[in-house]
Amino acid sequence: MMDRVGLIFIILAFTCGSSQSFLFTKDKVDCLMSQWSEWSEVFGFGARSKERVILRYPDNGGKPCPNDTEITERTSQKPTIKATAKQVITSFLQRQLKQNPSRRITKRDAGIGLFRDLLIILDSSGSVLSSHFEIAKQQLGELLGLLCPLPDPFNSNSMDGYNRAALIKYSSNVVEEFDFNGNHNLAELKATIQAVPYVGGGTCTGDAFYEAIQMFTSSKGMREGTKHEVLILTDGNSNCGRNISTVLPALHAKASVFGLMIGSFSNRGKEEVMSYVSKPTPNHLFAVDKFEDLKKLLNLIKTQIDDQDPCAPFDL
Repeated sequence: MMDRVGLIFIILAFTCGSSQSFLFTKDKVDCLMSQWSEWSEVFGFGARSKERVILRYPDNGGKPCPNDTEITERTSQKPTIKATAKQVITSFLQRQLKQNPSRRITKRDAGIGLFRDLLIILDSSGSVLSSHFEIAKQQLGELLGLLCPLPDPFNSNSMDGYNRAALIKYSSNVVEEFDFNGNHNLAELKATIQAVPYVGGGTCTGDAFYEAIQMFTSSKGMREGTKHEVLILTDGNSNCGRNISTVLPALHAKASVFGLMIGSFSNRGKEEVMSYVSKPTPNHLFAVDKFEDLKKLLNLIKTQIDDQDPCAPFDL
């Protein structure tokens, strides 16, 4: 007859074996995707898109997730400047649109905002005339003044926190005009942008993106815990320098990329500049026909912003 010690040993061995089997035998978990969204409103150069998101990632050798999370198609329509202004307000400025007073409803509590470290990439190539470059700088300053928090989104003396901006200019060469430590309030920022000289030359956008990646470091004044963003203003696709596809993944890993595109583009050019921005594309790509439309765009943005509910509270 088996003694008591032997019986206990067998029971423990069986229990441990069962536990290990339970712990280390896992079922395959397949990727789970959401349904496709409805088509977006027409944006950018006249495209619309729909998207789906990953609801569950695969595990233990389960079915992998597909790469196509967004579908974009061209249409015969083109967004109006007013519609583009609406997209800039809600997606880039992240502010509320003005509502019809007769239909005003009580809003739910606003979300919590995060301060931005915003890198501006400014096209100074030969296709951008000197006069157009001046328009771009002026309207860029107006746009930055509409960011939250108000009244000065870049006031470094604010006890409630502030945003930071840096700027690189590119043509055949890339020039760092100032980093995230460079300015201490909105007036200084606007003045520094206005002083940026026009150059002319090629459009080496890949080189500009490579330089942008280097800007998102603490030595350049980038902070942890803020939104890291890029805003590129350009009127054409790249024609020199690094291949775009070799630098974009690293840039998108560093920051959310917005694009303000000016002018007409070939189909190939549209595909390229649409690849610059983060997804979902309708929230990050804004386009106007000509530089003179930038002032119209900013005027419409100002008239459509709901000043009765200007800014979400910020996470301090």
